[in-house]
Amino acid sequence: MIVVGLVVFFGFGRFSVTSVEEYREHNVLLQESVERLTQSNKELFKQQDFVENSRKIDLQAQHDSRRSLAKLHKELSDIKQQLAFYQRVVAPETIQKGLYIDSFKVFKQSSEDSYQFQIIVVQSESQKRAIKGHYAISINGLLKGKDETISMQEKGKMRFSFRYYQLLENEIKLPSDFVPRRIEVIITPTIKSKKMIKKQWQWVDVIAEH
Repeated sequence: MIVVGLVVFFGFGRFSVTSVEEYREHNVLLQESVERLTQSNKELFKQQDFVENSRKIDLQAQHDSRRSLAKLHKELSDIKQQLAFYQRVVAPETIQKGLYIDSFKVFKQSSEDSYQFQIIVVQSESQKRAIKGHYAISINGLLKGKDETISMQEKGKMRFSFRYYQLLENEIKLPSDFVPRRIEVIITPTIKSKKMIKKQWQWVDVIAEH
């Protein structure tokens, strides 16, 4: 019985040793697989970062392109307006003769209730003499629910002097509770042969963004 027991114990020991060796081999294989998978995972993360960065770069490039295109369109529009203006100055007989207001715009300023106006006054290229005079601006609207007209003549006469055209600029400070509706410009030349110009606009039609 002792001999039989030793034989059985020896056989079980060999089986156990064989199993441990197999486990060790499997463990090595698993470790190698883990390392390969870890490396693959790192490569995938790198690829993902590359794709994300590429997408961000593409989006930024598209944004920059749209912004540049919008800027180009605005510059082109401004150039066309300037070209049309100079064509009117050089050959005003095709548009309008004598003294006239080419454009009038009002721009909101950073300070509250403060505005800047710009008037371009033109006379025909055929006129050889410089023209002088003064101009006045008045704004009609509602002040605390009542009709009110604010005049800039209180600052004194605003003068001009030019031969072909001139940009007239000044600031308007309105009461905080004043609601403008209409604005009127009067151009008065000092030369009697030149007619006074009186023109009126709706406020919403001349207010513009800077």
